[in-house]
Amino acid sequence: MPLLTPKFNPRARPLRMRLLLLAASGLLPLVMVLVWGLNHLLEERRAAAETSVLELSRALSTAVDAELRSVMTLLQHMSNSDGLERADLRDFQETAERTVEQLGWNYIALSDSEGRVLLRTNEPFGKASRSLVEPDSMARAIETRQPVVSGVIEWPRAPSTAFTVRVPVMRGDQLVYVLSACLPTDKILAVLKLQNIPSGSVTGVFDRSSRRVARSPPSATAQPTPSMQALLDRGEDQGAGRTYTVEGVESHTGFTRVPSSGWVVAVGISMEETNVALRALLQAVAVGLAASLALAVVLAWVLSRRVLAPIEALKEGAAALGRGAPVHLPPLDIVELDDVAIALTTAAADRDRAAARIGEALRTAEEANRSKDQFLAMLGHELRNPLAPIATAVQLMALKGDDKTAQERRIIERQLFHVTRLVDDLLDVSRITSGRLAIRREPVPLAQVLTQVVDAIQQSVYQHTLALQLAPGVDDAWVAGDEVRLVQVFNNLLVNAIKFTPAGGTIRVSASMQDDQVRVDVQDSGMGITQPELARIFDLFYQAPQSSDRARGGLGLGLAIVKSLVEMHGGSVSAASEGPGHGTCVSVVLPLCEVPAASVLPEESESARGAARILVVDDNEDAADTCATLLEIHGYEVRVAYTPQAALEMLDGFTPDVAILDIGLPGMSGYTLAGRMQAPPFHYRGRLVALTGYGQAADMAASKAAGFDAHLTKPVSPADLLDLVALYAQQVADSFSSSAGNPS
Repeated sequence: MPLLTPKFNPRARPLRMRLLLLAASGLLPLVMVLVWGLNHLLEERRAAAETSVLELSRALSTAVDAELRSVMTLLQHMSNSDGLERADLRDFQETAERTVEQLGWNYIALSDSEGRVLLRTNEPFGKASRSLVEPDSMARAIETRQPVVSGVIEWPRAPSTAFTVRVPVMRGDQLVYVLSACLPTDKILAVLKLQNIPSGSVTGVFDRSSRRVARSPPSATAQPTPSMQALLDRGEDQGAGRTYTVEGVESHTGFTRVPSSGWVVAVGISMEETNVALRALLQAVAVGLAASLALAVVLAWVLSRRVLAPIEALKEGAAALGRGAPVHLPPLDIVELDDVAIALTTAAADRDRAAARIGEALRTAEEANRSKDQFLAMLGHELRNPLAPIATAVQLMALKGDDKTAQERRIIERQLFHVTRLVDDLLDVSRITSGRLAIRREPVPLAQVLTQVVDAIQQSVYQHTLALQLAPGVDDAWVAGDEVRLVQVFNNLLVNAIKFTPAGGTIRVSASMQDDQVRVDVQDSGMGITQPELARIFDLFYQAPQSSDRARGGLGLGLAIVKSLVEMHGGSVSAASEGPGHGTCVSVVLPLCEVPAASVLPEESESARGAARILVVDDNEDAADTCATLLEIHGYEVRVAYTPQAALEMLDGFTPDVAILDIGLPGMSGYTLAGRMQAPPFHYRGRLVALTGYGQAADMAASKAAGFDAHLTKPVSPADLLDLVALYAQQVADSFSSSAGNPS
């Protein structure tokens, strides 16, 4: 739309004349307008103040809710601990005592399904008092079978008040225990103090019975003031109004109810403080109005000359605001124009604050992403560490040939494989969604990959029939990709097919050539899937409907990871089913690449294996001992160290051919230990293998930079570990023979 240019108006009067007419007609209308404007401004300030305190109370309630939910989450994790699963209450109490000591709680208690106390961490095992603390919350937890937060309770030690978080422990549909944590109310006060609360404001948290949980600044009064109680008695989830604090300060107060507990978080800002700027404005208006009443007519002529310059300043300020430049306006000496200047300056400040908030939000998001990555890395490490000795121990049991435990070993192997897959899927999906997953492209024989996956799955599947059919030409088909990730793709597809196929069913893997592509179909005879569900099965975290017992389990990540990895290889994946009861077929199509030149792998030397000396360093004694036992059974001379210092002391009289080091060691990381071993006085020149729970790309890069020859992520297959050790032992032996035959 074209801009319209104002036309000259012959009836327009100069500003000087209009000021004279205004003075002559009297200033009463102006006074009335000013009174109305100021009253409107007062109402806006009141509404803005109430909106501000309401938003503050929402933010604080979110922080308090997050703190309470973190306690509930921790208790829910503890409810799945091994000690509680085995009903080993002494072991569970020891774990709970460590948690209480680390987090500064008062105690953790375990009750049976009827609320009878079985143990408390602040009392000796087996001598816990049977009396319940705050029985109402226990009754609610048993009745609702949902987490419950109690009201404020008295505590005999400082701080003198506390509260209880109760989490029902379910086994299937049955309530087995109620797990309770008693926390000092100072935990909630600490949450309040961590928030960015304006100075001079008062914050308080009240339980369901309106008793104060925490207050900043502190107060000896446990109950809210009558005005605050009247505000809470509205029964609303949130609201705002005027109240008086216990110090007698009139305040704008907003409150929000915390969803997880029914508590109320209230924030009050002194009305005196919110009206400081308004009072200055009122004083300026009053002074200006008084001066205008006395000098309007006399100064109209003079003021008209001085009005034009402020108007020009306002025009420049408005133009600067439009350009996004800073707005600097001096006092204009005219109330109306000053109001416009204030509005322009306020708009510029709001614009700058909005930009700052956006920047802060971006920084917060980046920090949250970094925290997530750190958490996932630690999660992978902490979960993989105990899996490694379990996997090795099962292999050792198999080597000892105890047929009586064969069935139990198979169960452990299946469940261990399931847990390891869940950990890998969690870490992989994080890397995929953040765009940090990289694949190595090199020629890979597809038939070998399929055979390897089917053979590996066949060894752990006893109730299904697995069949592999390769059409002519597939044996010579090569694809450009990452062999590890391709194995992961077809492994995920097979595991998914087995999960949804009843015992006695058949899973058929077939591969065929299609021009310059190869197609792999994984067909099962399982439960099938409806057309609406087919459109979603590759979505992240999607799980097909299943019975309430979640017998098939899983996180809904496997097929989403398959889709991402296949597309990263330049291929496509699809699924088809004729409906429930007719099975499902998932098809992967990958582009072919040129067949590379043949390569021959060196054969393992039995003499090298028998003569090799191995050093195993891991602070997890079970992991170190099982690894050492596995290597000793295969003829290696093994030394074990549980600390970096012990490993360095061993090097004085023992020179290993291969050193297997954990990374997360106490007092000295595996990276530092590797550096110390290679430096004087040890001058270690053997092979270094990192065997650790840290398995992200950054961890592998750090291992390479520290001089490691290989990076293995726990739990590693015993066969893979033995193959790698044998290869490195052979290399060291060959290097020694070469040096002996060619002395310098």
